[in-house]
Amino acid sequence: MARNGDGSKRERILDAAVVEIARRGYHSTTVAMIAKRAGVADGTIYLYFKNKEQLLFSLFDRAMGRFISEGKASLEQAASAREKLIRIVELHLTLVGQDRDLAIITQVELRHSLHFMDQLSRTLVGEYLGILAQVVIQGQQEGDFRSDLDPVFAAKSIFGVLDEMATDWILSHRNTRLESKSASVVEFLFGGLGC
Repeated sequence: MARNGDGSKRERILDAAVVEIARRGYHSTTVAMIAKRAGVADGTIYLYFKNKEQLLFSLFDRAMGRFISEGKASLEQAASAREKLIRIVELHLTLVGQDRDLAIITQVELRHSLHFMDQLSRTLVGEYLGILAQVVIQGQQEGDFRSDLDPVFAAKSIFGVLDEMATDWILSHRNTRLESKSASVVEFLFGGLGC
């Protein structure tokens, strides 16, 4: 929907939406508030997004796209499944921990609606779970992970642990670094995977 050369304006709108939605909540945030923070006219937002809901989905897609692209690049540098899982955990917790406002949106705001959850389960989350499942399969082939585990179940469990750590970090309001929990999470996951 955006015109060529307008990518930075779209990004400004997304960045403004992160702040406004995280601080006010999705339902209390208006397009006018987002436009004001982004420094654009209200109508400009509709050049890039059909409605506020599409804007919210775009925030999630941008975050997951970054997870996946940085994750794939990081995994290329790791040989074993154990190394790959360590990198995934560290990257996930680091990326979530870098932007508390975005974390509030992905961990809290998006979960208030079954419609949002249904839509999200069909998007990049599936690709992320696929990457996790491939790491589990590799670990099984290498003899490091239990062979009796269903890789899809294991991938969802790994994602669930990471997701819960992020939610707990947001709700705790503590001034801790989320990535500092990486070693404990890895140790827990390796125990469950049978490493």
